[in-house]
Amino acid sequence: MLRFNSCFIFISLLLSIPLPLHVYAEEAKEHEAMIVSATRWETVGTPTASSISIIGSEEIKNSGARTVVDLLRGRGGLQISDQYGDGSRATVSMRGFGANAQSNSLILVDGRRLNNTDLAAPALSTISLKDVERIEIVQGSSAVLYGDQAVGGVINIITRKPEELRLGFNAGMGSYSTQTQTANVENAFSNGFSFRGSYQRVEGDNYRDNNEKLYRNGLGSIAYDWSAGRIFFEHQDIREDINLPGAIFANQVAIDRKQTRFPTDFNSTDTGITRVGGRYDINETWQVAADFTNRRADIEGIVSGTSFVQDRHNRSFNPRLRGDIPFNGSHLNIIAGFDLENIDYGLTAFAITDSQQFVRSVYMQTVIPISDQIHLTTGFRQAWYKENIIVDFSFPNGITLRDEQLIPTAGLSYEPNKNWRLNIKYEENYRFPLIDEETNVPTGVVGLKTQTGESYEASINWHTANYASKLAFYHLALENEIDFDPTAGAFGGGANTNLDPTERNGLIFEASASIFDSIILRGQYSYVDAVFDKGSNAGNLIPFVAEHQASVRLDYEIFNGFNFFTEVLATGERVASGDYANSGARLSGYTVANLSANYDYKGINLSARLNNLLDKEYSDAAATAFNPFPTVETGFYPAPERNFFLSIGYTY
Repeated sequence: MLRFNSCFIFISLLLSIPLPLHVYAEEAKEHEAMIVSATRWETVGTPTASSISIIGSEEIKNSGARTVVDLLRGRGGLQISDQYGDGSRATVSMRGFGANAQSNSLILVDGRRLNNTDLAAPALSTISLKDVERIEIVQGSSAVLYGDQAVGGVINIITRKPEELRLGFNAGMGSYSTQTQTANVENAFSNGFSFRGSYQRVEGDNYRDNNEKLYRNGLGSIAYDWSAGRIFFEHQDIREDINLPGAIFANQVAIDRKQTRFPTDFNSTDTGITRVGGRYDINETWQVAADFTNRRADIEGIVSGTSFVQDRHNRSFNPRLRGDIPFNGSHLNIIAGFDLENIDYGLTAFAITDSQQFVRSVYMQTVIPISDQIHLTTGFRQAWYKENIIVDFSFPNGITLRDEQLIPTAGLSYEPNKNWRLNIKYEENYRFPLIDEETNVPTGVVGLKTQTGESYEASINWHTANYASKLAFYHLALENEIDFDPTAGAFGGGANTNLDPTERNGLIFEASASIFDSIILRGQYSYVDAVFDKGSNAGNLIPFVAEHQASVRLDYEIFNGFNFFTEVLATGERVASGDYANSGARLSGYTVANLSANYDYKGINLSARLNNLLDKEYSDAAATAFNPFPTVETGFYPAPERNFFLSIGYTY
């Protein structure tokens, strides 16, 4: 059970009371801002039934967060699991997903998919916060607009567009021999050309044994804007070398939390991403856009003592059309497009796997003005899936799997006045099996079933000149949810399976206020009841999902240019990943506090952050494992204890 101290309760209550104070509240203006994620287009003020939260540039800077993972912790409806405490293997769960969260929450960078084609979590460490303008969080199923994997929601990380000459340098150091160097340059010229380049290097020993990391990330882009459109080209190269300490058992945690069972495990990844695209304004009301992305990753390493070599190659093409049609004294908005994705995948480990996956989709979303206050959102997506698989020991001659899904949505947005907005939404969703999930299935299974589901949600948004709050309720029911069962498989090594029906019911409350023009107070509470609805585990909790989660953030501008930031993050108890029977040791709930200070003076930035202020010993992830086979025990990933990070930078 989650417990709060008296201070936490007081602050939470404070956030739930309307305050007669001037309010900062980026969140209060979100519906008036340019929201990309609600329409897959840069549009202003298009009301949809989606529930959206924004993390703005000022909050990003003042938080002192070093990684996107640090920034997303404790956000409404999000549960973060960071196996090694450095963001390198973190997963983001939305709407109550557990170990399979990485394939049910869609992460985007400027609308480009960051999710991998296999079971690996999205590489959030590839994003430098120095490049980020804002982050848009869309809660709930968004399959019509975004397709596969957008089951729990979408997080779209929006990078900064060059506006003027800007040069930046930053260096940091911290606990566990952490060192970082970041450099960026950008400019926009009067003739329409603009460019941006950045480089980031991170290295450190990290918290545990055999967890050294070296990470390098280079990004370059060029764009040309004219009166009727825009074209762009960008390329990113990423190199990550990380050692993997793995999970340890409870008796090992008690002896030494930093130790490893796998002193030789490592992962080395080379990733190259090229993207080209543009937008053309046909006339004042109609625009067309398209982008092509080529992403290649070459990986090698050792996991649990087994060597492997892996390659992933993704090509995607995403043309789309937007237009406004006069309707009922206003304008009916239309978004339509195609999503085409080709994936090649190869793995050499125990066996040689060679797979190709093809996904084709067509979609359309309309926002219909019923009146000045009421807008109806409708839409659909038709998706086709095909996968060719060759596995030398199970499918040596190859097999071909196919499926298709038709997904509808309908929602209603009601704004009785400028202070209130009420949304209701229904949407079906789907997730095709990932390209490597089909290569490890229970004996006798040829092809996993497509995961399908339906989502109902309602939200209330209220903002005034001095307050902003949001309350959302949701119901998510899934059939054939795809997850890894550690007890399945011919040799007890586990296999990917379709689970019995599952159900998630929950609520999310968020609020923000500003006190005396200098203190910004934010808080959230999330509740989710995630259970098996039918089958042998009916009524059991879905593993790795915390029933309760809460956070409070305080941002205090002591004087101009100097900000003090503190946050308290609380996460409830969780069943270990893979423990469908709920019979094993559980992951204890925990509460941690983080502090940071940020000072800006004439282009110079000084930042300091202290994580886990009270030196709490806890684990952020746990999973069932053999100790040894066939004995099953819970393995834990101990989180870092108290640690710090300091940085200095200059921007011209």
